[in-house]
Amino acid sequence: MNKLKAVVTGASSGIGRALSLEIVRSGGRVLGVARNEGALLSLKNDLGENFSYVAADLSKLSEIDRVVEGAKGFLGSVDVLVNNAGFGLYKSVLEHNDDELISMVTVNFIAPIALTRRMLPLMHEGSAVVNVVTAGIHLLMTKLPVYGATKIAFHYASRALAHELKQRRMRVILVYPGVVLTEFHQRAGGIAPSRGRVTAEDVAKSILKAIEKGKNVVYAPSYISFLRMLGPFLPELY
Repeated sequence: MNKLKAVVTGASSGIGRALSLEIVRSGGRVLGVARNEGALLSLKNDLGENFSYVAADLSKLSEIDRVVEGAKGFLGSVDVLVNNAGFGLYKSVLEHNDDELISMVTVNFIAPIALTRRMLPLMHEGSAVVNVVTAGIHLLMTKLPVYGATKIAFHYASRALAHELKQRRMRVILVYPGVVLTEFHQRAGGIAPSRGRVTAEDVAKSILKAIEKGKNVVYAPSYISFLRMLGPFLPELY
């Protein structure tokens, strides 16, 4: 697992930042991607020459090519692509305006697939694509319904992608975090639920363990995997 060459989206905070720290501190190199250039620069100052970044808004698909070019220039080849960037809004379906709907669908669903497709020429046998979904797909997310819908679409496409990349001897690792202790819910305009909480650092460690051990599915914390069976009967958890 040492000396991984990774591209991590959403690297300026939360899971993406924690994962970037873990990879670089274990001897790897990371190209971080996020909109917040100030936060990326701060991470660069912390991690030094083994971290570089591309400030990009993934709601604009035209910026994906800059990410690929950044990976080519800084990493040469890519061992792991982590599709982690995403956002939600605490609004009912009917409260979302058109721009919010388009932006959320693009960032949470379209952009990671488009980035994966364009990054494949830099990847090789044994490479992995890590798609960060959410354990919330197993519930009716009444307070984050459009976010939940985009993540369900991402989950479905990721499972299909796993079959396609298996033919290239590459893996897709699906990650289903619970309520991560980050600023996600605050930025979304709500309050984080009290159940199923986990730190970004713990999720990052679970992802690295999955890469090392050959796991294809990660729940963090692990006990929330029960939602696969009971989630449909627990619609009010979110």
